[in-house]
Amino acid sequence: MGRACGIGAGAVGGASLTRGCNSAILKKIAVDASRRSSCPSGGGMPPILSAAIRGCYPMTFPLVLLMTLSFLVSVDVRILAPILPSISASLSSSPGSIGLAMTTYSFAYGLGQLVYGPLSDRLSRIAVVRTAGVAFALFTVLSALSVTTWQFIGVRLLAGSFAGAVIPLTLVYIGDTFEYERRQVVLGRLSALTSAAMAFSAAIGGAVAHFVSWRWMLVGYGLLAMVPVGLMWRLGAEKKEKPAASAESYGMFLRDRRALFVYAGVLLEGFLMWGAVTYLGSFGERRYGLDQFTVGLLLAFFGVGTVTGGLLMGRIRRFLSENLLAGLGGLFMGSSFLVLIPGGRPILFACGMFTLGLGFVGLHTTLQLRGTEISETARGKAFSLFTFSLFSGVSLGSAAFGRLVDGGHYGAMFTIAGIGLIAIGLATAFAPQCRTGRWGWDEARMRDFCPLE
Repeated sequence: MGRACGIGAGAVGGASLTRGCNSAILKKIAVDASRRSSCPSGGGMPPILSAAIRGCYPMTFPLVLLMTLSFLVSVDVRILAPILPSISASLSSSPGSIGLAMTTYSFAYGLGQLVYGPLSDRLSRIAVVRTAGVAFALFTVLSALSVTTWQFIGVRLLAGSFAGAVIPLTLVYIGDTFEYERRQVVLGRLSALTSAAMAFSAAIGGAVAHFVSWRWMLVGYGLLAMVPVGLMWRLGAEKKEKPAASAESYGMFLRDRRALFVYAGVLLEGFLMWGAVTYLGSFGERRYGLDQFTVGLLLAFFGVGTVTGGLLMGRIRRFLSENLLAGLGGLFMGSSFLVLIPGGRPILFACGMFTLGLGFVGLHTTLQLRGTEISETARGKAFSLFTFSLFSGVSLGSAAFGRLVDGGHYGAMFTIAGIGLIAIGLATAFAPQCRTGRWGWDEARMRDFCPLE
């Protein structure tokens, strides 16, 4: 059973982990035997959720609820895309005007990180997520009752502001719960779960809205979100020590060169990858003359790639170090864009999307892993800057690449994104980290780079 939970016999009483910069203190990792028998079977859960948590490492009931709610929020992020025409017709508006609801949703989602991270440090991750989850479900239902365009946009903005607490704080909760060496495997499983949700959300939303209506879809979706949220309210209060790092400010993190490497890396990753992905649909239509449905199917291979990489993360990490995984991830992502420049058949586009998803899991989970390690005592506040950097990069990338796309310069966009992502992967692989390892810096170089504790 210990093997199924990702805990070997050697981990008990023998593993140690260096925490923090320039520290000579080795913390013993004691694995309680009772945790090894607490893996949920996944029975009665949706297949994708059951697959995502298989192996558990070990899973806890709160984490299962957090991952379930993360799945639902990931669906919500993309669920409006295929039904914009239906909503605009119902509200006597244009698809472009209703599209502002998605823009404001994303803006509120990203901005909320600067609030939820510090708040979760003061209270607890579960307390913040379950309160925000109630508000998210409420405003999702209220959005179905909108009668004007601006009502819909305003309510969706509020829904996005509360949805922004779920996935980032789930990542922080994983950072709190799992030791560094096993954390990336769990992050990979969460990545598989959320990627599957985003990959299939358009199909789910379009089908339900077609056979029922977009209003009933949002009502049902809001009520569904209340299931894991309601179960969270039955959990006991988390035992949380008084945060010793309450004095740690955002400025302190931004002056930490290790943290700046992570924040800059995820900002540029968001700028280059998501900025270019925004226009892959229009590229597919223009280059191959495909309809929107076919282009959507080809783009879904990105989701297939991320799910595959996330579920195989445990096996991948047995053969590849953290840094080598980041380097290969950047190489896969960059190559996926570069192969689109000369043209070719749609099958090449599909293969590129699949390898883009695989590479994304390798590079992004490494950045997430390091983002959760910036501060142990103010983890929520430190990671909020990580998520804010990501969303800032996505917004800036979409705007910058939009100018190239308007001029028909898809090749230039793919060249910038491809070369840039390869460079980010290599920079992440060789970035200074305050822990030794097969591909890491030696102790002397860490002393020169890392601040004293």
